[in-house]
Amino acid sequence: MPVIAAAENLVMAISDLDLNGKRAARFQQQTTVVVAAREAFLDVCRTDLAYTTRWWQVRRRCGERLFLRQQQADCTAAL
Repeated sequence: MPVIAAAENLVMAISDLDLNGKRAARFQQQTTVVVAAREAFLDVCRTDLAYTTRWWQVRRRCGERLFLRQQQADCTAAL
């Protein structure tokens, strides 16, 4: 499962993080790895849970916004 593999990578990156380190460059490198692992984990989770936006969802949202603007304009014109 890609989700479990991404979670294991994230846990490994977090466990390698040395919070008591004296070198700022090393700590920055470790945090960059943790952030990248977190982003990879979230992307895999979104894909697995089908949270990615599909083209029809974007089109529907645009249509809803247009409808609400027209409805608001009609209400304003009626006053």
